[in-house]
Amino acid sequence: MGIIEAVAGALTLLAYVLGWALLIVLAISIVVILISLLLLAYSFRTGHFLFPNLLVAGISFFESPLRAILRVLNVDDARMDLIAIRLKNRAMYPSFRKVPFERRAIFLPQCLRSTSCPAVLSPEGIKCRGCGACGISRAHEEAQRLGYMIFVVPGSSFIMRMIQKYRPDAIIGVGCTYEVRDGLDMMHRHRIPAIGVLLDRSGCVNTNVDWDRLFSVMNATGTQRAPDMDKYGLDSPEDLGGNYHPSR
Repeated sequence: MGIIEAVAGALTLLAYVLGWALLIVLAISIVVILISLLLLAYSFRTGHFLFPNLLVAGISFFESPLRAILRVLNVDDARMDLIAIRLKNRAMYPSFRKVPFERRAIFLPQCLRSTSCPAVLSPEGIKCRGCGACGISRAHEEAQRLGYMIFVVPGSSFIMRMIQKYRPDAIIGVGCTYEVRDGLDMMHRHRIPAIGVLLDRSGCVNTNVDWDRLFSVMNATGTQRAPDMDKYGLDSPEDLGGNYHPSR
């Protein structure tokens, strides 16, 4: 009986300790959520993002529980992805715009190419020949004018290879929702300010992006401030990923 009572007492104590530990973790989580919400509210109101890397980390950390809550409310994951991209773009914009053009890199997906594209794959991605059959030619001209490093890539492995080789200080990534979401998370892990620009039409071939919007993001500088989010709202995917340049 003595052994059974000792075991029962130990289990009771363990349950008590675990219960308090769970309550403490829950309380800390609530405090962190409240702090994150206050930081977001302050940032959106003033246009100044405090601790952007910490803010993005908080968004990423609470993304899974937020998805679970939104599923209960019949909000699909795609909607959450768009909101997360918008918030991360908005948080990183002040850091991104301060980086000189020549220290920025832009990554375009190969699906933007024309089906008649004469370019071939190289160790640094697809080398545009400037034939003018698609908007990539214009992007190359604008990138060269500003001093950007520009790459047309078939996958994320090329992106990491170019980042390791050229070590840009800021990045613009163009892609579908899934690619942009994962790309922003990857850049955050490497502590590189990144802005994601969503394709207007996704797919594997003949996709499209709003090139004027992309050029607007490319031309963002440290003297410009991001506009209020309320001006663009969250209702349209077309408003995400590129409308942070004041000229829009």
